[in-house]
Amino acid sequence: MQVTCSKFEAASRQLDEAIGLLLADHDPLAVRTLAAAAFGLFGDLVEHLKPKESWRSELIESSGLDRTEAFAVIHGAQNFLKHANRDPHEQLSFDERENEELIFIATLDCGELGGPLTTAMQAFQVWYLALNPNKLGANHDFTLRASSAFQDLPTKSRKEQFAAGWDFLQLMFEKYGKGSYQPRNPQL
Repeated sequence: MQVTCSKFEAASRQLDEAIGLLLADHDPLAVRTLAAAAFGLFGDLVEHLKPKESWRSELIESSGLDRTEAFAVIHGAQNFLKHANRDPHEQLSFDERENEELIFIATLDCGELGGPLTTAMQAFQVWYLALNPNKLGANHDFTLRASSAFQDLPTKSRKEQFAAGWDFLQLMFEKYGKGSYQPRNPQL
């Protein structure tokens, strides 16, 4: 069967799969591959419309590194997982929580494109903000609303955090369906 999709749809589908794998506590390497691909596509799409105005660009600027160095750091694990021609005997080491950061930023860049954010993306944002209340501030309206969906998520074990996120994701699918991959922006 022939698969046809836009870059926006590809990024959305990859990101939804990354979210599902992450919250189901599956292999962080698979999560990283999908999350990094979606992160890159959404960032590129935003910058195509508004150069250097993506959330990815904001991350790069806040890193204190020049753009080339920042991209090398951001894409280091992704490149390791894609290529072996220059470093066939290298080892990979990364903090798996980086996957959550990439996914969150990718959801923000999807929103910059006019969305729509899928149900999985929205559920992930709620889970992420409940888990990381200091990202927006503990008293921010979004953080308070996200935290109300989960009881003391930051204090739970990692396994319990994922299980709570998975249960929330399934509940949101039951309530709202999976959502659409069609961008509202006709330029995409």
